[in-house]
Amino acid sequence: RRSGWFGPVLCVIAMLAAIPAASEQNHSAQSAVDLRQHPTGGRTPVEVSVGLYITNIVSIDETRESFEIGGYVTGRWLDPRLADATAPATRSFRVDELWTPAVEAANSISHRTNQYFLTADRNGVVTYVERFEAVLSSDYDLRKFPFDTQELRIEIQPFLSSASEIRFASEPLASTGVSPEQHTELAGWAFNDLRYSAEKVAHGPSFAASNEALFQLAVKRRPGFYIWKAFVPLLLMTLIPAVAFWIDVSQFDWVLKIPMTMLLAMVALEFTIARDLPRIGYMTLLDAVFLASFAFCFFCIVEITFVFLLQLRGRRELAARLHRQGKWLYPVSYFCLVGLLAVFFLA
Repeated sequence: RRSGWFGPVLCVIAMLAAIPAASEQNHSAQSAVDLRQHPTGGRTPVEVSVGLYITNIVSIDETRESFEIGGYVTGRWLDPRLADATAPATRSFRVDELWTPAVEAANSISHRTNQYFLTADRNGVVTYVERFEAVLSSDYDLRKFPFDTQELRIEIQPFLSSASEIRFASEPLASTGVSPEQHTELAGWAFNDLRYSAEKVAHGPSFAASNEALFQLAVKRRPGFYIWKAFVPLLLMTLIPAVAFWIDVSQFDWVLKIPMTMLLAMVALEFTIARDLPRIGYMTLLDAVFLASFAFCFFCIVEITFVFLLQLRGRRELAARLHRQGKWLYPVSYFCLVGLLAVFFLA
């Protein structure tokens, strides 16, 4: 009778003893996987979703063609090796313990990471969040200056050697946006919206093409400063020489001083404004208005000289008639030209 139940008991005990051993073997097998390697060994790309939340816009510098921002960048992807229903809801890792996408801001001038955290959930979804400050370069189209709108670009691309290992998701993470706090406001700019797109980019004949996560922040310049500090003074300086047409043509000496003085004042004003702008190779709206103002002052000087010479040659009546026509022709022509320039540049 003893041998009848003793054998099955020994079998149950042996099975129970084998369970921890099997569990330990399974754990050792999982620990043998190098989590620092690509989740699929590089055979298929990992889809990475990215998000950008801007908390601070420090400056927009047209002279250096750059801008400085701060905020949070978030990356999320699936690593099946970390899927474990028995694991804690959130596990924390260091960046040297786990594979992370090798990405960078392609237009970055400088970048500083303040804080970060790297976590994974039970489904193997990995989340990386970084608090950063960065200075990035940007191309500015200043033809409509100072009534221009610019696109500040944050171009996130994979490092060349890992271009085939990842692809960016077509939609950004829900954390994408711009903080409504006052730190994201600048006196000279108004911010519209932050747009996202994932597109293919080429790196030249020596490197393979890759995709890019592109964030574009639309900003519109507030032109009030330039209206009151540049346009209004410039218009007044240009209209002051019109006084010369109300003075007799015989007063050549001091009448000529009026447009000459205004011409020198315009030059000083232009130098003051130009030092805050990049040395671009095309003309802006403000440049065109300055050039028109210079031209009208120059034509005023030419007219004063011409009618004075007519008077010296005994043709005073003709000189006086030509001089009187400038009373209204000069300001009307100037305002018409400025209006045409505004339509041409702002259309």
